[in-house]
Amino acid sequence: MPSRKPRWTKPGKRMSKKQLLIPPIIIGASTLFGFIVMQITPPPKVLDVCLKAHDVDTFNIYPRVHIFIDSVQKYLPSDVGKNIKDGKQCLHVIHTDEIGDTLHVEYIRPVRVTMDDFLKLYSLNNTITVIENSTGMINKEIHNLTNYDVTYSYFSEGDQFINVSNLTQMPPFSSTMLVKMDMHSRGNFSQ
Repeated sequence: MPSRKPRWTKPGKRMSKKQLLIPPIIIGASTLFGFIVMQITPPPKVLDVCLKAHDVDTFNIYPRVHIFIDSVQKYLPSDVGKNIKDGKQCLHVIHTDEIGDTLHVEYIRPVRVTMDDFLKLYSLNNTITVIENSTGMINKEIHNLTNYDVTYSYFSEGDQFINVSNLTQMPPFSSTMLVKMDMHSRGNFSQ
């Protein structure tokens, strides 16, 4: 039998110093690019965010909003801040969990939202939906805000309601906040 000579493989080429530096340079450049894009691109507006789940975020506050229409208290419906967005159910950062006067503000971090932000979600097409419950029967009512003179106030630490002429003057929502929305008819308008 003929004897075979073992084949020796040639040692591979050694990497040069330039070739060794290429991967760290690429990683550093992509990290820098990502950081710059994050700084230039603004985060989404809080009111446009749809929560992924309910009651799982770390920031939760429960301000109250009392609505009076011609001196009769009405309540918020249970579907405020819940709508369809891009074909999917959307639960906004500001929403109600049940019929009543309590809002639920929920987010992944502390966020500053106000009555003005709430009204952007609640008063679509310049109308609001309220619940009337004086007879023991739950009735939904839709009111056009243009038919009313609306005044806003909030309960202060001085144990009194402070009227605000502009919603931007109202402090941000907190768990101890109580907002009063008084609506007085301008005339006889049908609901």
